[in-house]
Amino acid sequence: MVTTRRQQKEAKPPLWKVLLLASRPNTLAASFTPVLVGHCVTRHLLGSAADANKSFRFWVFACLIQIGTNLHNDYADFVKGADDENRIGQARATQKGWLTPRQTAGLATLSLGLAHGIGVQLSREAGRWMWFVTWTSVFNAVAYTGGPYPLGYVGLGWVSLGYTGLGDVFVFAYFGVVATVAPYYLSGGTGAPSQLMVAAVCLGFLATAIIVVNNLRDRETDARCGKRTLAVRFGEMFAVREYVNLVRWAHILTFLSPFLFGAPYAWAAVPILTSKAAVGCCLGIMEEDGAALNPYVGRTAKLQLQFGLLLALFTAIDPGARGRFFFG
Repeated sequence: MVTTRRQQKEAKPPLWKVLLLASRPNTLAASFTPVLVGHCVTRHLLGSAADANKSFRFWVFACLIQIGTNLHNDYADFVKGADDENRIGQARATQKGWLTPRQTAGLATLSLGLAHGIGVQLSREAGRWMWFVTWTSVFNAVAYTGGPYPLGYVGLGWVSLGYTGLGDVFVFAYFGVVATVAPYYLSGGTGAPSQLMVAAVCLGFLATAIIVVNNLRDRETDARCGKRTLAVRFGEMFAVREYVNLVRWAHILTFLSPFLFGAPYAWAAVPILTSKAAVGCCLGIMEEDGAALNPYVGRTAKLQLQFGLLLALFTAIDPGARGRFFFG
């Protein structure tokens, strides 16, 4: 006889574990990876002019935006009914009753407030583009699932501008392009170096793939509460094909980058070294559904991390690099 019941309230974990789970640690590397790669490429292009301090502060800003968005998403989805007892995704602190909605909203506000403070400081040093990044990041952290007209519910989330959330295009733009190129422009770089941009695009593809898994898994509950992700709008097969193509083109472009975009030749080895993990993720996405997709959210984030670490390593050891990396 089964002794556990679905209605039975789960024991509350320790507070530190609740806060850790609420930050969604499986995908937090998505804010770290592009900044690391961006700093390494900046060091390759600008030598000692690369500013490690500004790169680090931007990473803290990005991490706080991601955590604040995750917390606010937990709060807003719970109060709007998207997270209920039928949720098949990973445990969320508000849904489980480990944090009250007010506590979750307060933590989200604290995280976004700290991010805003760092963003303002960087903006005073870097100029208008960083002001734009700061304000749109904080705005979309709240606007995607919050407010009277949440972007994720009225069908505008996938064309909005922001840093993180569930909108495919703005995740690509901010987790890919902005997070990767920010260290370069914070260090005084000009123009748009091709190797920096191809790294930004490829990392953005893999970051977006993380969101696609999430949307594919949650498409039925999202549809019931009116949350219009691309997986809801266009269906399961669209989301599967989107995922496979994002992973595929990240690998193809990186392999071709030394020959077409002047990237270090060692970059061609990156997609070869990550191909096993990439194929495993793609096969899992094509074969699994529902709760069985939960592991593939973390596995896709790990794929992006592995991919980015290899890009950073091969950039650092490239014989064309000038000076010492990071703090040299």
